[in-house]
Amino acid sequence: MVLFLPLLMATAVEVERVLAVVNGVPILASDAELAEIAALVPRQSDQGDVEYRRAVVEALVDLELRWQDLTAAGITARANPDMTSAWRATVQKAGGEEALHQHLAAVGLGERELRELVRHAAVVQAYVATRFAPFARPTAREVESAWNDELAPQLARAGKPVPPLAEVRGEVVALLRERKISSEVERWTGELAKRAEIVRYVPGAAQPAAPAPASTPTPLAPPG
Repeated sequence: MVLFLPLLMATAVEVERVLAVVNGVPILASDAELAEIAALVPRQSDQGDVEYRRAVVEALVDLELRWQDLTAAGITARANPDMTSAWRATVQKAGGEEALHQHLAAVGLGERELRELVRHAAVVQAYVATRFAPFARPTAREVESAWNDELAPQLARAGKPVPPLAEVRGEVVALLRERKISSEVERWTGELAKRAEIVRYVPGAAQPAAPAPASTPTPLAPPG
């Protein structure tokens, strides 16, 4: 009987579900729970639970790719993001301190784990702000084109007033800046994904093509 005790004890331990693996690093079900509790990934109005979980897992895969890349470059060790603001925003999105801790307790997770996830996202966001944001300035022609060809017609079709561009230029510039930054982040992440080994275990998640071999080691991912 003594010989079987270790086996019985092992089978009694619940193994946490792995949702994806990024270069050998697992994305766990608890990671997705934390991201959902803190609303680190915005939920679209038409997303059901299954679709939202897939979106969360994809966001965590992307975050892990970026984090690994910044770690390999030594950036995460030097980073000093504004964690006070990042945590305050997380608590606010979660519905307040009391609601946050109730949700964490309900799934058996702690604040320490969530703070670490928030830190990863904050470090990546800080890097994006310094690496891409300064160069994401739309030209005057881009602003005028976006307004005349896209934004103003959208307002007109919706039956809303269409103000002169001069009155909303700041908002249009901000929108185009965000688009440029998002495009650069997607390009960066896409390049990392091509060189990475990613396995997804979430049903319905798209599987990437096999990574291309690299001749050199691959350097190897917010809230909001």
